[in-house]
Amino acid sequence: MVAPSRSGRLNLDVRRKAQQSIVVMVLRILHDAWPATIADAGVDRTTNEDTITNVLRWKMNDAKKQIDPVPQIRFEREAQSDDPELDTPIGLIDIKILYTMNDETYLTMECKRITSTENSLALKYVRNGVNRFTSGKYGPRHAFGIVTGYVTCGDPDACAERVGKTLAREPVPETGYDSEFGWRVDDELIKGTRHYRTQHSQTALTNTIELIHAFVSLN
Repeated sequence: MVAPSRSGRLNLDVRRKAQQSIVVMVLRILHDAWPATIADAGVDRTTNEDTITNVLRWKMNDAKKQIDPVPQIRFEREAQSDDPELDTPIGLIDIKILYTMNDETYLTMECKRITSTENSLALKYVRNGVNRFTSGKYGPRHAFGIVTGYVTCGDPDACAERVGKTLAREPVPETGYDSEFGWRVDDELIKGTRHYRTQHSQTALTNTIELIHAFVSLN
C-alpha cells in the first residue's frame, strides 16, 4: 500500500502513474470491443452518437471479460433521467469508467462523431467535447480524460488532423489548450494503434488535465 502524503492524499505522481495504467487498459478494451461494435446490426455510419455509445459500452463489458484476470473496471452511462419509452438512459457522461470501490473515483470517456470531409463535426468535437473537460463539467481535477471520435467518413488520421487544427484555432480561454504541449501523436500507449494527446487547463479548478484522443472508423 502506498503511504499518503502529509495532506492525506497520495503523491500526485504516484496517482498519475496509476491512473495512466487505467487509461491504457480502457483504450485496449475500447479497441478490442470496436470490431463487435461496428458488426452490430444497430450500428452504421448514420447511427447517432448515443446509440453507438450504448452498443460500445456493452461490447466493452464483453471484451473486458476476455482478459485474464478480468480487470475490476465498470463501464456505465451517467443517467440524468430515464425515458420509459426507451431502454437506454439519457445520460450526461457518455461512458463513466469506475475502477475503485469509491464511485467518486472515475475516468470520463466522451464520444463524438467526426468526419475528415467538413468542419462542423470537428467544431462539435471541440466545443461539445473537449471544452466540457476544460470547464470542469467532465473530469474535474482529474489527471486524464478520453475523447473517442467515431469516424463516419474519411481517414482517422485525416480526422485527427482536422480536429487538431480546429482546436488550435478556438479561443484558449474556452479550450484551455496548451499550444506548447501541442497535438501530440502517440504510437506507444497501445502498440499498433495511434492515439493523440493534448493538455488543457481547468482554470477554475487550478488543474491541468491530459486528454487522450482515439479515432475509430465506422467505414
